[in-house]
Amino acid sequence: MTGWWEWLGWKPSTSQQQQQIVIIEEQPRIAEPPQPILPSRTSEEVREELSGWDRIKQIYETNSMEKDAVVRVVRMSFFGGFLVGGATGYAQARHAYETNNVGRKYLSPSDAVKRKIDYAIVRFAKGGFGIGIKCAIISGSIVLLTTHAAAYRNKFSSWYFPAISGATACVLHSVGGIFTFPLGLLGSMKAIGLGISSGLTLSAVVHLYAMSIDKPVDESYRLFKRDYEKELKASSEWDSRVAELMERENIRWRQSAVKKLKQLDAEKLAHLDD
Repeated sequence: MTGWWEWLGWKPSTSQQQQQIVIIEEQPRIAEPPQPILPSRTSEEVREELSGWDRIKQIYETNSMEKDAVVRVVRMSFFGGFLVGGATGYAQARHAYETNNVGRKYLSPSDAVKRKIDYAIVRFAKGGFGIGIKCAIISGSIVLLTTHAAAYRNKFSSWYFPAISGATACVLHSVGGIFTFPLGLLGSMKAIGLGISSGLTLSAVVHLYAMSIDKPVDESYRLFKRDYEKELKASSEWDSRVAELMERENIRWRQSAVKKLKQLDAEKLAHLDD
């Protein structure tokens, strides 16, 4: 009705407009029901909901402890085996060279020394690469299978190391002839014994770590994994900052960029303290 009166030229008084506004404002409002606050889930809870193969895939999608540990172990085992194998091969090569070259004539004394050094270098590299590759395969396969088994089952047990180490040693000995034991049942038993003994040593290290923090073995493994991946994340962020600084300011040497970035961080901390 008000719209028709306004069309005819009649406007309601101010008091009537205020009454309409009050009537509109006094209409009851329907209160919305409160939304329930869902608790945030931790990464461990999300990880437990995944299947075993999904947890394996997650290892290679992020900066995980398992992937980094395998790379580090393979690298350290190779270099350690290279030095040990090269030193052993050098001693054997020196004795063989002196035995097989008795009475041989050379152009000069310097030529004899040069030939001897060349022979020693070749035998050092040959023995070093052979032993280094074997050590890398053995150590890397044990750590790889152990960490991936723990990820697949979402549980770590102390029998993983001796069981996987013994089985891996037997397979590598029988298939690839990694160890120097003669092939056959006796050689396989020796390989299994060596693998189990080395696995028990690793299990003892894990138990000592668990005892030092007064936690069960599985919980100790989870805590170690969490701290390890925190360090990986911090290192990855630092590397990305260094690379960004090198690209932004056209710095060629990484060490110079690291030094400058540390100076910038120190200046920011000093400014915040002031």
